[in-house]
Amino acid sequence: MSKIRVMDEHLSNKIAAGEVVEKCVSIVKELVENSIDAKASEIKIELKEAGLREIKIIDDGIGMDKEDALLAFQRHATSKLYTDDDLFSINSLGFRGEALPSIASVSEVILKTCQNDIGTLIHIKGGKILENTNSEARQGTSITVSNLFFNTPARLKHLSSYYTELSNIIDYVNKMALSYPSVKFILTNDDKELLNTDGSGNLLKVIKAIYGANIARKMIKVECSNDDYEVDGYISLPEVNRSNRNYISILVNGRVVRNTILNRVINDAYQGFKEESRYPIVVLNLTTDPSLVDVNIHPAKLDIKFSNFEDLQTMISEMIKEALRNKLLIPKIEIKEKKTEVRYENIALDLERTKVNEASSEYTNNLSKLINFENEEKEEEEPEKITIINNDYIEEVDVEEKLPELYPIGLFLGTYIGCQNEKGIYLIDQHAAQERINYEKFSYLISHPSNNRISPLVPIVIELPLNEIVIIKENKEILDNLNIEIEDFGTSALRITTIPTWIPKNNETKTIRLIFEQIIKKEKNFNLAKFHDHLAATMACKASVKGNTNITIQDMESLINDLRKCHNPFNCPHGRPTIIHFSIYELEKMFKRSM
Repeated sequence: MSKIRVMDEHLSNKIAAGEVVEKCVSIVKELVENSIDAKASEIKIELKEAGLREIKIIDDGIGMDKEDALLAFQRHATSKLYTDDDLFSINSLGFRGEALPSIASVSEVILKTCQNDIGTLIHIKGGKILENTNSEARQGTSITVSNLFFNTPARLKHLSSYYTELSNIIDYVNKMALSYPSVKFILTNDDKELLNTDGSGNLLKVIKAIYGANIARKMIKVECSNDDYEVDGYISLPEVNRSNRNYISILVNGRVVRNTILNRVINDAYQGFKEESRYPIVVLNLTTDPSLVDVNIHPAKLDIKFSNFEDLQTMISEMIKEALRNKLLIPKIEIKEKKTEVRYENIALDLERTKVNEASSEYTNNLSKLINFENEEKEEEEPEKITIINNDYIEEVDVEEKLPELYPIGLFLGTYIGCQNEKGIYLIDQHAAQERINYEKFSYLISHPSNNRISPLVPIVIELPLNEIVIIKENKEILDNLNIEIEDFGTSALRITTIPTWIPKNNETKTIRLIFEQIIKKEKNFNLAKFHDHLAATMACKASVKGNTNITIQDMESLINDLRKCHNPFNCPHGRPTIIHFSIYELEKMFKRSM
């Protein structure tokens, strides 16, 4: 007797549900995507007990007739793909025809839909149709899912906690709202509203609804394109950051995707503007021909493959770097009010934060001023040319007035330089500031090697374990690029015969050891530019004045002048701020001189 049999349809649907329906958010995802594919302009997601008891999705899309409504619950029944060629140009969010039958096989589903003024109601439990009748003729579709995993208790037992399920759903709906700002999303849990976007098509308004007005004010609009991709969206100022990557939202043709490489490219573009362990808030929408991406590589359709991926990475990285270079990035001290309404006589509302604008007393309730701040015109001035000469570091650079003229008045706590001008008070971290100056100097010298080198009068001999010596020799081309020549000195030491002239005097041995250390802990996917950058940052830190070190007013003036010549005077190479600003208005407000 044959042992191989064809599976029962209900059993195969339960197995498929294991891939499609992992948790409550999986159901919300599949049903919301169906609503968007149905051209809905408003989608309501109503949860009971974070979706553990019930999930209800209501939309105003095109709906279905009775025949299509029944057919939608059959496996691989879809209106989105008809031929093999369609698979290479997927324009919809859903396309496999697995979601509804998979959901219905492990739960109880009530579908109400309408097309051409004829309403249909279908009630299914565990994959079996209990009811198929006419219903009220309301435009769109309503799907209620309850008793999730009632017939697969092992799956039910492994559902996450109430708060974890709710958090996952909120995160997904937030990303969908960012993907489709022209769709109104309403999310409620136990009749409590958690999200309500207006569907106006303004992405910044959606960012405000999700992250709040303070974050929305600190977002920078970005856009760029090449022959294959168009990219637009918003990135946060470096001072706005989070402890994980979850706030980086990448959307491809309106689809929420997960791509660790692009996340890393975005975060690396902020290098030097923030701490390495912190991540920016980013919303980027990539638009491309569907034939250039493959979304059919994962059941949840979160992973995606790109054509010409390297060009896309380079374009996004340059776009973010350019946007950050064009902004004034001095963090300001904000005074938070306990009252819900405050009348402001004078407060900065523009993102540039370079000048103070007069605002009406109703600014807190006037959203249009917030949303339109990025449209303000800026006067363009011809940049001044200056020349920096420091040791062998000679470069002519464009200097925009990134830092205002500052007048030092003293040193606080042996670490912070106090400055003032007509705009208020500034505090400069002397170590972070000099670290930035040294970093840009060393970065230039390392990445633009010259033939200026010398042979030390006193031989530099560095002892190392034999395994580390082998690693150094394997990477000799890195040393050659830095104009450092080595030779064996016995079996467990290296002698340095030539060094570049930019290595600080009296710190030659320490610097060479530092370079050796960086080579020894080199990563597998070695990148020479990153190595140079990390080396420059480490050398800058070692060569900079430490905290609790008193310096003269003349030294302060010299440091400030050098800082003003930097390409990025606002952060040390590790991302910490070099300078913060207390405006006159903020000071007067703290002392109750201004209301």
